[in-house]
Amino acid sequence: ILKTLDHPNIIKIYEFYSTDKYVYIINELCTGGELFNKIVEVKHFTESTACYIMRQLLSAVAYCHDKGVIHRDLKPENILIENSEEKDKEFFHIKIIDFGTCEILKKKKLTEQIGTSFYIAPEVLKDGYNEKCDLWSCGVILFILLCGYPPFNGNTNVDIFHAIQNQNPIFGGEEWEDITPEAKELIKL
Repeated sequence: ILKTLDHPNIIKIYEFYSTDKYVYIINELCTGGELFNKIVEVKHFTESTACYIMRQLLSAVAYCHDKGVIHRDLKPENILIENSEEKDKEFFHIKIIDFGTCEILKKKKLTEQIGTSFYIAPEVLKDGYNEKCDLWSCGVILFILLCGYPPFNGNTNVDIFHAIQNQNPIFGGEEWEDITPEAKELIKL
């Protein structure tokens, strides 16, 4: 699936080879590290930087959905910074990686509960979902970019899933003081 995708914010696969023991994938080189590590380093981004990142992410997700592909595991660990020269700048290019859980869109809803707990949409935990589960994950990523922590937390996956299904994000704390109402509203959507 990934070899068929061609978008500036999706990692490119150039070739792959398989042997009896291994599969070798030759892909585009990204030297800037994971977005997750950048979040840990800076704690949280400005709204303008988060906007720049989200524009790229949403463009790639829209492209995938137009091509009939659902990622199903969008998270900062699956987003790379394109190169190390950009890593320390306020604005940098990203690439979505790890399409190991992706699925081709079908007319019927998907039912397999797959993804990383903090980013799973409520409908994935219920009786069926479609590509919109990726948009939920994007909202969670935006929340984390702006404050540095996830909107739904817990000590176990059961606790996290309960929070996802029963709570709304809380915009408390000093990191939210300078965030516009529009950004908060976008997260709530």
